[in-house]
Amino acid sequence: MKMLPKSLVGRNALLLTVILILNNVLWIAVVRPAVYERYVQPYQIYHPKGILRFLVEVEWALFALVVCTIGVYIIFYWLRRQLQSLLGAARILGDGQMPAPLPETGPDEIRELSRGFNQLALNLEALESDRRLMLVGISHDLSTPLTRLRLAIELMQMKPDVSQVPGMIQDIEDMNGILVQFADYARTGKEEQAVMADFNQVVAEVCQRYVAVGKIVESDLAKLPAFAFRGLAIRRLITNLVDNAARYGDGKIEVHTRYRDGTVTLSVCDRGPGIRSMDPNSLIKPFARENTARGAQLGAGLGLSIVDRIARAHGGALVLCNRPHGGLAVTVTLPVMS
Repeated sequence: MKMLPKSLVGRNALLLTVILILNNVLWIAVVRPAVYERYVQPYQIYHPKGILRFLVEVEWALFALVVCTIGVYIIFYWLRRQLQSLLGAARILGDGQMPAPLPETGPDEIRELSRGFNQLALNLEALESDRRLMLVGISHDLSTPLTRLRLAIELMQMKPDVSQVPGMIQDIEDMNGILVQFADYARTGKEEQAVMADFNQVVAEVCQRYVAVGKIVESDLAKLPAFAFRGLAIRRLITNLVDNAARYGDGKIEVHTRYRDGTVTLSVCDRGPGIRSMDPNSLIKPFARENTARGAQLGAGLGLSIVDRIARAHGGALVLCNRPHGGLAVTVTLPVMS
């Protein structure tokens, strides 16, 4: 099977070639000496107008045509069976169920078609999983501030107390922040057009906003080439990283950019407790949290997931690691797109 052509056209061509070769072998080795030269006179064989020679050659050509037709039918019958399995899997997927992966075998065309369908099924399953996570997460994360808000309103109905107002406002702000995070998670950035821009300028603007509210942000921005990226999405990425460092870190936040071998690296480091009880990279999953090392449970647990989705939309990656002397280092790598 390794000698077979990889493409369907090549396999059909090989089959027809083999059939024609076998046809000529049968004509020369079997039919001509056994029938043609035995029963036909020499002048009938070699005479240009020999009618018997003409009829025998026509009959043999028709025989070759029938054999080729049968061979092609066999190939397309096998191809039809392959496509029927794809059609059956598509119907299962259309009914809302996840079909078994199609075998990625056969000619290149069938293999690519099966591979594309399998990838489509995986993407749809991921979208459905994200939808379920969004619905469950919204209902779970909004339930606590809604309960506190309802309790405060009931208490104010029984006994007016203005001291409850700041807590109610904070609950509303928490709910708004949760909804904003879910909205950011739904937007990967792919819907935005990438444009040539200065990456360091975006980093500096985000850092300056945190410095303006009293955060200690130390930036070390290396010289970077201008490259194409989605400005709003990258701004959300940087904001989430610096916000996490400000929320969970202890004091100074360090922001670095580097360029090497066609890749831009953004690192945001803090001096907080780090992630000691589990693999730091496991927190990239939606709604993943660590109970002990990172302090209070704030937000919807989607910050790093948003960063990861934006990085992957740019062809990059997100990596978390604990710093040797305490703290967490979050690194985003982005390929330079012209």
